[in-house]
Amino acid sequence: MNEIEGMAEAFKDAKVVYLTTYKDGEERSRPMTNLNDNPYGMMYFPTYRDTRKVEDIERDSNVLLTFPGSKEGKYYEIKGRAEFEDERIAAEKWTWWWLYWHPSQKKRFWFTGGVHPDRVIINVHPESARVVER
Repeated sequence: MNEIEGMAEAFKDAKVVYLTTYKDGEERSRPMTNLNDNPYGMMYFPTYRDTRKVEDIERDSNVLLTFPGSKEGKYYEIKGRAEFEDERIAAEKWTWWWLYWHPSQKKRFWFTGGVHPDRVIINVHPESARVVER
């Protein structure tokens, strides 16, 4: 995938990106917490197994990530393929995502470790990217 000017910086600044999945040709988008730094490598997104996005990815692994550029009217799109992380690695990464949203709980935090069937990590492998200007 060719590098696009400004995309890496915009991606690092984007604390939330939109993940689009597909069901029967229909696009379904939702915001996702972005803990990733590199839009050119594999990215991961923690979530719960019982969600529409997981159902969609199980049927169609094509996904689209969208996030804003540095100028008004400019945004980036990354097309890729999604897969689910190994349960053991998902358990590790999922804990830190939860703490990102609840940082005040870090000192008092009790979090059941280990594998939980209701938690999953979506890995996205980027295939192509483009800048869109409106």
